[in-house]
Amino acid sequence: MIYLIGGPPRVGKSTLARMLLDRDRIPGCSTDTLVSMLQNAAPHHGVRHGTHPDKAELAQPFLIEFLRAVADGIGEEPEPSECYVVEGDIVTPAVAAAAAGLGLPVAAVFLGNTTLTVDDLRIAPHWLEGADDATYCRTAAWITERSAIVRDACVPTGQVYIEMGGNHTEGLERAYAAL
Repeated sequence: MIYLIGGPPRVGKSTLARMLLDRDRIPGCSTDTLVSMLQNAAPHHGVRHGTHPDKAELAQPFLIEFLRAVADGIGEEPEPSECYVVEGDIVTPAVAAAAAGLGLPVAAVFLGNTTLTVDDLRIAPHWLEGADDATYCRTAAWITERSAIVRDACVPTGQVYIEMGGNHTEGLERAYAAL
C-alpha cells in the first residue's frame, strides 16, 4: 500500500509520516525531493519550490510515475515493510484519484488548517526565520486558503480531509486512523 499524505505547508504532513514510520515501520519520502530534482535537473518543466498555484499541477505527471515505480516494488499483500508513505504539498486529491484510477494501491488523507494564525506559524520560526510581520500574515492567509481549496477538492473525489485547526494532536490521530 502507498499512503499518500497531502495538504499545504505547516499542517502536519511530515509529522503524520513520522508517526507511520515510528508506529508501523513504514518508510517514505517527502515530495520536496522530487520537486528539488525537477527544479534542478529539468527546469524547463516549470516545477519549482514555492507557493505558486501551478506547482502541484505541473508536478502531477512526475509524481504519478514515481508512484507507479513505488507500486512496482509492492507485493500483492504487502507487509508493512513493503508499504511506503509519500507526503507533500504536491500530493492532491486529483493525484490520489488518478493513482487509484490506474489501479495503484493507494490510500490517501489530506490535512489542512483553515483557522491557522500568524501566532501558529511563529511556533516553528525556523520555517520563516527572519521574515517580517507582513510575510507571516501573507503566509498564514495562503495556508488557510490552500487548506480550504484542498478540503473542497476532497468532496467530489471522496478523499478524506482532516481539519488540523484546534487540537493538532487529535487531528493527527484521526488522520493516522483514516490511513
